[in-house]
Amino acid sequence: MTGARNLVWLSGAFVAALLLLALSPIPLAGDVESRAAAVVAPVASALRATTRSISDVVLNAGQLGELSRENASLRQELARAQAELAAAREQHTGSEEAGALQQAAGQLGARVTAPVLLRDPAPGRQMLLIGRGTADGVRPGQPVLGPGATLVGIVTASDEHRARVRLLHDSDSAVTGVLQPSRTQGSLAGDGSGLRFDLVAATVPVASGDLVLTSALGGLLPPGLLIGRVADVEARSEEMFARIRVEPLVDYDRLEQLLVLTDFRPGLTLTGEATR
Repeated sequence: MTGARNLVWLSGAFVAALLLLALSPIPLAGDVESRAAAVVAPVASALRATTRSISDVVLNAGQLGELSRENASLRQELARAQAELAAAREQHTGSEEAGALQQAAGQLGARVTAPVLLRDPAPGRQMLLIGRGTADGVRPGQPVLGPGATLVGIVTASDEHRARVRLLHDSDSAVTGVLQPSRTQGSLAGDGSGLRFDLVAATVPVASGDLVLTSALGGLLPPGLLIGRVADVEARSEEMFARIRVEPLVDYDRLEQLLVLTDFRPGLTLTGEATR
């Protein structure tokens, strides 16, 4: 619509200019010229203003395009910087966790830190894949520790650079434990979501908060590793064994760095000979 109006104005201005040229020899032409000029001048001024407006729009459009490109570039730079910062934070956190694990392990012997790579999503299955394997000395049967040098699982299989770990609360997990105050032995079993301490006589005094440690019975684990604390106890006179629920000292769902005791060989007797 604006373009059509401009065309009409240009046509009118052109006709007026021709009229002025035709009447210029006539004596009365001066008056006609002045009248025509008075008519044409506003039209020409409007045309110049319109032309400037169109030029400004074109110029502004170019500037907006350039600003849009600069904005996109800045967004990319910001995203890259944020990704690098997040990666640096993760690396720092991983290094801190690995250092804390090593420090908490104290004199437990040779060990290697291992990142958690994958968690088994199957219901009731509490298995992890870690980023260490036989090339790092990781073998089946070795204890796996979490924060605070707390036992969290056992290596069940390994290849050159990876290993599987069964967490203690897996439904197929069962290890020998001991109640610290009474030195009562029992079986620490998982049920897919938590821990229970079985085979403890109902007459044994057990209180909430009592610590549960690993036992050397059977030679499958080094003694004295922390496992958890008693959460609640139910002992009935008509039942032989108490029902004891154990709360882990760490959150199994938030494990990111683990420690494998690589110099432990399960099934060894005190004389160093393998059991048969």
